[in-house]
Amino acid sequence: MKTLVRWGLILGLTGSIIPAELPGLGSQQALALPQDQVVSKLQQVPVFTLTNAKGEFIVVSRENQGKKLSQVGFFLSKQDAQKFLDNRLKKENPQLASTLQVRPLSLADYYKIVLEGKKKSDSIIYTLMPMQQQVESAVSLLNQSGQKGNQFNGIPLFVPKFKKENSYLTIPLAQGNERYIPFFFEKEQAVALLDEFKKAVPQEGANTEIQVVDLYGVMEALNSSNDPMMNKIVLYPSRESINFIRSLAPQSPASNQRPAATPPKKK
Repeated sequence: MKTLVRWGLILGLTGSIIPAELPGLGSQQALALPQDQVVSKLQQVPVFTLTNAKGEFIVVSRENQGKKLSQVGFFLSKQDAQKFLDNRLKKENPQLASTLQVRPLSLADYYKIVLEGKKKSDSIIYTLMPMQQQVESAVSLLNQSGQKGNQFNGIPLFVPKFKKENSYLTIPLAQGNERYIPFFFEKEQAVALLDEFKKAVPQEGANTEIQVVDLYGVMEALNSSNDPMMNKIVLYPSRESINFIRSLAPQSPASNQRPAATPPKKK
């Protein structure tokens, strides 16, 4: 969890918002980002699962069309993980539930577990559960844009962008001058960033929108694209997760900074 603690100390957004080009997330090219860079990006996002006192994952089995499915659930929301423990497992198996706890990991840990399971032809399904409210927000945005979004089978990410230039807003993280493209796990975070930008540059307001992409598609693009701009993507955890990360370490001035926006710079 040390990486998460460090991440919690630099989550404040500062400075200006400017556009940047980004290759199509669905494209696949010959080379990929170095694996350690992919893992580093995923390391910044906490996920939560249930374990026993020995730290072993809890496997939930169920019947589906006559077949037995074994599943380990991972949650983007700690509250969702706790609700699953309290509202389901404690009712179905109170003795077992009394021995369980919600354990924090990182998205990188989940990614590695899934890869290892594939190597072993593991029959266990490792499922990452989205935040339902954000799925509904993603469906709503897709419907508004004329896309078929009656169902969204994935983990939605929300990306502020410019329409005409088809480029993405970039921000500097606290400390350092490099600029990054934020991919938010919550629609509300993307809206807040756009609102700050619109206040600073009202004439550009109509030229902005929020794009919905799937986390798995982003992970695939990180693994398949050799475009250096892909390394500028930052996965920005939900507000709940940010508060959890910050609770792991003493507060610092950087962690209390708020987003700020100034007119975009010309390239």
